[in-house]
Amino acid sequence: MRLFLQINIGDWQDEGYERPMLHLASSLADDVVGADVDTLSEPHVVDLVKKLVSQSQHTFLLVYAKKPDQPLNHVLSLFSHLFECQEKIHLAVFAGEHANAEKLLRTLDEKFIKNNEDELIRKMVKQFARG
Repeated sequence: MRLFLQINIGDWQDEGYERPMLHLASSLADDVVGADVDTLSEPHVVDLVKKLVSQSQHTFLLVYAKKPDQPLNHVLSLFSHLFECQEKIHLAVFAGEHANAEKLLRTLDEKFIKNNEDELIRKMVKQFARG
């Protein structure tokens, strides 16, 4: 199983619930599971996503940072878990602005990509889903 994980840093009520990249990744391959969390997600939801990360062979991480001053809350523990399992991370794509989250993700070195262009992100998602 491969995991497409989208983390949203911001208020989901401002953004709505549309997740086009998540739906794209899940639709392209039977073995790609999509999951998303945000900074307001409950701890048990974050724990379930951690289990998915542990069970996945590869994880594509997409972080959308819409609010630069938003506290990371329980997402911080998910970041910690991702670093513990970083051999499973295929790519970590960061879009937006959030200094703390970006600093954490930059430690993934060559797996980290900062990109704000949806079309390029879409191409990376397709490449991941097609294996």
